Amino acid sequence: MCSESECGVYIHTNTTDELICINGNHNHSVNHDQLETKLLRDKMKERILSETTSITKIYDEEIAKANLSKEAAAILPTVIEYRSNMSKVRRKNTPVIPSGIVFDIPEFYEQTLSCQRFLFMDLFMKRGQDRILVFSSDEQLQLLFDSEIIFMN
Repeated sequence: MCSESECGVYIHTNTTDELICINGNHNHSVNHDQLETKLLRDKMKERILSETTSITKIYDEEIAKANLSKEAAAILPTVIEYRSNMSKVRRKNTPVIPSGIVFDIPEFYEQTLSCQRFLFMDLFMKRGQDRILVFSSDEQLQLLFDSEIIFMN
């Protein structure tokens, strides 16, 4: 994998990542720092697209785990620059906020991260003019049922 934007080398592989051919001459040395930061950014992007954790927290956690060299850390975008770009990427994956009550809830939002039920009830009332959505895990419901005093408004 070459991270130089000016490098004109193309590598063709098949679906099992076996090398088919190389076009061009790879005539510059490898920049380990750029490669290290690219791999880290790819790992952060993968987490950002698959988790709901804040982008800043993911950035901080991955930087702490990466143990980057000083040179690689200097190349890495700041958290503000990275958050701006990744917010746009995450928004493309996030469903649009519905303007009415008739919409589908993606399965991802019906379950907890451990694949347990989270959408407890989805009920249309008054001939489809009102909708009640109740989100709760079984653990939260058990805590509610075991409580002697419940405060509501």
